[in-house]
Amino acid sequence: MGTVEAGTIIHAPVKVVWDCLNDIDHTPEWVVGLVAAEIVTSGTYGEGSVYHDHNRLGPFLQTTPWTVTAFESLAHQVHESDSAALPSKMTLNVSPDPEGTYLEMIVEYRLLPRLGVVSRLLEQVLMNRMLKQVLKQNQANLNAYLTQQISLSLQPASQ
Repeated sequence: MGTVEAGTIIHAPVKVVWDCLNDIDHTPEWVVGLVAAEIVTSGTYGEGSVYHDHNRLGPFLQTTPWTVTAFESLAHQVHESDSAALPSKMTLNVSPDPEGTYLEMIVEYRLLPRLGVVSRLLEQVLMNRMLKQVLKQNQANLNAYLTQQISLSLQPASQ
């Protein structure tokens, strides 16, 4: 099983980062390759919630269902997908930092599990490096997105 981790400081308060992570409808604005996302369960977002990511893989649009399997408000959440091509578990941890919020993203995955040894080789040679870059880019995009949102909220309303 492949595992990739990335952590960085997001220059926004924990609650702002947390709320953005849980705003599934707007994740395409900062997640690489994500075309759309939608919550498909009703009720309060948290443990047990299911959402669908719609992303582009080359010329193909694919839909991946995710289930939130752990949810500790303002601190920790786990999302799991049992996709046939890329079953994954994504852990998001947030904690206060003097500069804002420390965000840690951990993804455990199996690329094309039916391929056995070939799968593990592809994970080591290709996916670990590529996925780490994607996580870092998502974190940078999130930081820029929140910086812009905070800036817009501070602008005086036009008369």
